[in-house]
Amino acid sequence: MSDERDPGVRVPDVELASLDLLRRQTSGAAHTLNNIFTSLLGELALLEDERKGDPVVEEATHALREQLDRCVRLVRTGLMHRDVGARDAIESEVDLGLLLSRCQRILDGTLPRRIGLHVRVPDESWLVRGDAHEIEVMLLALAFRLGDLVPTAMEVTLSLCAGSASGTLALQLDVAAAELPSDARQRLVDPALDGNATAAASLAAIHAIADRHGSHLQTERTGGEALRLSLVFERLPG
Repeated sequence: MSDERDPGVRVPDVELASLDLLRRQTSGAAHTLNNIFTSLLGELALLEDERKGDPVVEEATHALREQLDRCVRLVRTGLMHRDVGARDAIESEVDLGLLLSRCQRILDGTLPRRIGLHVRVPDESWLVRGDAHEIEVMLLALAFRLGDLVPTAMEVTLSLCAGSASGTLALQLDVAAAELPSDARQRLVDPALDGNATAAASLAAIHAIADRHGSHLQTERTGGEALRLSLVFERLPG
C-alpha cells in the first residue's frame, strides 16, 4: 500500500495553536448555527412529506436542502476542531466498532444525498488506545472532506480489518465515484494544495490527530475511479 504523504511534513505546534484559537472564537456561534440548521432541515423534511408529488415544491426544497446540507457540514467542521490541540497522554481504550456505529448516525444525516454510505461494523471488539472524541473528529472530517472533494455521485464504505503488520488494525474508507478527480489523493494528504482555508484547516486537523495517535493517512488507488483511505492503529487485546 502506498502513502502519498511526505513523511518529513509535520503539523507544527503553531498550527495546532491556530486551530485551538479558531475553536475558542467560534464554538458558541457554531453551536447556535448547528441547532438552527438542524431545525431547518427537520422543517424542510416535514414540508417535503406534506407536499410530496408537487414538482415546484420538490425542486425548491431540493435546492434548499443542498445549501443547508453544505452549511451544516461547514458548521460541524468548525465544531470538530475543539480539543485538537490537547497534548495530554492518551490512556483510554476505544472500541472502533462502536465508534463507527456512532459516526454512521451522524453521517447519515449530514452527507449529501449523492453519497451512498455503507458501514461494516464487526461483532467483536476492536480496541485501540486513543481518544474517542479525537478519532471521531478525524473520521467525520475525512468523510466531509471527501464529500467536498468529489463532486459526483459516489459510494463510501467504512470498515475495519486487520492491518498488514502484526498486531495492528486498519480503519478504511473505500470510495467508488462516478468520476474521481485526478489529484484527489494529493489533495487528501497535503493541506497546502487546497486554496480553501476551511478545507486546509480540516485536513491539518486530520493529520494532527493521526500523528497524535501514532497513525497517518494512507491512500491507495484501487481501480479506475476507486480510492482507499486507511488509518492504521496498534490493536489492544480484547
